[in-house]
Amino acid sequence: MSDDDPGIPDSDPKHIDPAGDVADLLESGELDVQLSADQDPDELREFIENVENSDEPTDPGTHATVRMARALLEQTDDE
Repeated sequence: MSDDDPGIPDSDPKHIDPAGDVADLLESGELDVQLSADQDPDELREFIENVENSDEPTDPGTHATVRMARALLEQTDDE
C-alpha cells in the first residue's frame, strides 16, 4: 500500500465511499474516539504493518481501514 495513492477525490459525485468518509472523520479529530480496554494497540500496529508490507494490491476498503486504525492509534497515543 502506498501513501502516494490519493484515492478517489471527494469531488467525484459518482463515487460513494462510506469507509473513506469514516476514515476522514476519524482523522479530522472531531470525534473523541479511543480503543476499547480489550483492544490491543499492538495488534492494530501489526495489521497496519502487514498491509503496508504486503506486495498484494489493496482495495479502497482496506486502505480506509488502515487509515481508521492509524487514527485510533494516534488518538490513543495522544492521551
